[in-house]
Amino acid sequence: MKKIIFSAVTAALIFCGCGGNKTEDAAAETAQAGIYGEALPITRGEAGRMLALCLYDYGEIISLENKADFADVSREDKLYKYINAVYSFGLMVGDGVNFRSGDYLTVGEAEALIAASDSSGRLKIETEENTLENPISYYMWLQILEKLGEAEVFRGVEKREMTVLMTGEGAEEIEGYVLCSEGLYKSDDFVPEKFENTVSEFLVKDSSLIGICSVVSDSPVFERCLVTDCSKGEAVIFYGGCKKTYKTETEISSKTPFIADAAVKGDRLLNIERYTTEKYGRVIAVGENILFDDGYSYAVDDNMAVYSVYEGIKSGGSEAIISGSYARVIFKDNTAVCVLCEDEPEADIIRVALSSSEGGLIHKSVEISSEQGFTLKSGENETEYMGGQILNINPENQGSLFKGKKISLISRGEGKIYVNGTGYEGRIDIISCEGGYNVVCEMDLNNYLYGVVCAEMPPSYGEEALKAQALAARSYAYNQRLGNKRIASGANIDDTTAFQVYDPNSVCDDAIKAVGETGEEMIVYEGKVINACFYSTSCGIGANSGEVWPEGTYKTPEYLSSRVIGDIKAPDFSDEEEALKFFKTVYEGSYEADCPYYRWSFRADKSSFKADIKNIGNIERISVTKRGEGGNVTEVLIEGEEKDIVVQGESNIRSLLSPGDVKLNDGTVKEFQSLPSCFFAVEEVSGEFYFYGGGYGHGVGMSQNGAEALAAQGMDYKKIIEYFYKGAAVEKL
Repeated sequence: MKKIIFSAVTAALIFCGCGGNKTEDAAAETAQAGIYGEALPITRGEAGRMLALCLYDYGEIISLENKADFADVSREDKLYKYINAVYSFGLMVGDGVNFRSGDYLTVGEAEALIAASDSSGRLKIETEENTLENPISYYMWLQILEKLGEAEVFRGVEKREMTVLMTGEGAEEIEGYVLCSEGLYKSDDFVPEKFENTVSEFLVKDSSLIGICSVVSDSPVFERCLVTDCSKGEAVIFYGGCKKTYKTETEISSKTPFIADAAVKGDRLLNIERYTTEKYGRVIAVGENILFDDGYSYAVDDNMAVYSVYEGIKSGGSEAIISGSYARVIFKDNTAVCVLCEDEPEADIIRVALSSSEGGLIHKSVEISSEQGFTLKSGENETEYMGGQILNINPENQGSLFKGKKISLISRGEGKIYVNGTGYEGRIDIISCEGGYNVVCEMDLNNYLYGVVCAEMPPSYGEEALKAQALAARSYAYNQRLGNKRIASGANIDDTTAFQVYDPNSVCDDAIKAVGETGEEMIVYEGKVINACFYSTSCGIGANSGEVWPEGTYKTPEYLSSRVIGDIKAPDFSDEEEALKFFKTVYEGSYEADCPYYRWSFRADKSSFKADIKNIGNIERISVTKRGEGGNVTEVLIEGEEKDIVVQGESNIRSLLSPGDVKLNDGTVKEFQSLPSCFFAVEEVSGEFYFYGGGYGHGVGMSQNGAEALAAQGMDYKKIIEYFYKGAAVEKL
């Protein structure tokens, strides 16, 4: 008998090692409800995987140097990275030749692992001699890991109950993962296929499944699923990003697709209940409420599902609803629980949230006027305002103007509507929100581009550069519109640098000509419109997008990959001396060598950054610890008098290392609140830090000053696009 003890208090966990003669019923079609693995011995390899995931971040595990060298575990083995981790940290060492990955973990070995993992001795085990060689069960090892977590040996590990839709063992397209109703989890395929269509409890850390605790139910109910067919003995259901087909004796005469709750067991549909209360209309905004174009809003369920079916079947959250598009909203108990988008949004319409003079997107009040007059629509009511008449919208008169949460303002003829003194072409929506109003301009895409091209690029850059900018802006807007990040404000995008700058006052003949002559053209890669990122100035080399914005599983597409810009040679950026030399040098072969931002520098002493970096004291050393392929800094170690910090990510690095006055390539000095770019190197001389850098902006996609230089050399806009976006082409859509 064996007991796990915390300090002087005996825990409730008491166990004997299992004899190893029993095995789980691996042949069962569906995993049975109940605790998992009570009679299933845990192998050393699997125990090492679980322990490694509990103790270390996955990124740390895969970045370790390969030190483990065992005859019975190849580096291609799925368990190798975990075995390498526990070996590297001295937790499991094998017998010198073999790791014995397939052998069962014994009670004695478990005792040693607990002692090695918790050097403080907070968790102790009392063991009887005759149990030391007995194997530990899978279930008992999970119990031990839970107790280690409770003792704060590691953090971030939790139990999570989830519906299993698909396993990597059962579907090659997600090999190494498990698809649950909550998303995709890394599993290294230890979850058997028989767990599909069960509600199971897992031990989880971040997005990795550590182990299976129990099967809660073998007949789950898929709530708010999309039913695309229910006839001829089969029901086709889309749920959690997964399409599944079930046998059924139920035939429903309702027209598909529809939303329903479906109870299943194994490969059979047990029952289906359709949602019947719905409203069809134009959806404007989605947050805590869903707002229709008629001004009426409805409460939204926290787990509202959204399905789009006009280009294949896709699912997501509220961001999957394109502001201004038509949709069917499904209700339960007067709350929106699901949205079905069947109509493709209008491609030539875009909704732009207008920033306020106070900063941000919320206006405390709004002044409206029009030279030709305008119509105010509130629900079914319309009110006419004469040319020159001013309408002030504020909390005092809101009740008399708004019949719901929104009013729309439409100019007569082709006149502009002026919002707080700035004229806009298109419909203006004023949406009541907490703290004031969201103001949105709904306009034709080309009208929007007129206000973008010369807000982002001076007319003096030339016709071909402006056409390239128009194409990049159109393609970028197309994708950002689908991204729909401003749906809560009733828009697709906003007018700031968070997307691309839109300024109706910048509209000029050059911008109109550039937009018009590129017509309906887009930048396309493998048949799809690209996310055509652009920035001001390069340092002579561009960055990989995946090394600037590495969040999630984002990878660098070919068209946003690093490239040398000009007739120069890239240095070895893994050598900081080479990087420093590069950023100190002006290369004549660079297309932007004469640009002010091509090179920049500034000096700082050890106290310069104290106010900007979290209480680390005077800075003693700044070291670049990681760079991207193009030389952009992705990680910095800042060592202070009191503590050290590691700063990662482009925006964090640029904002935390705020420079103040920066000397530019042309000798002028300009004040910056953040670094001009992440392309830089640091040199310490006599207690002071000297920063030498280049470029302005994130460095991904098209350099605008580079485009100007290429246009000056006689390159047309299509060639400029192909130069900066590898593998992409200009096509009419």
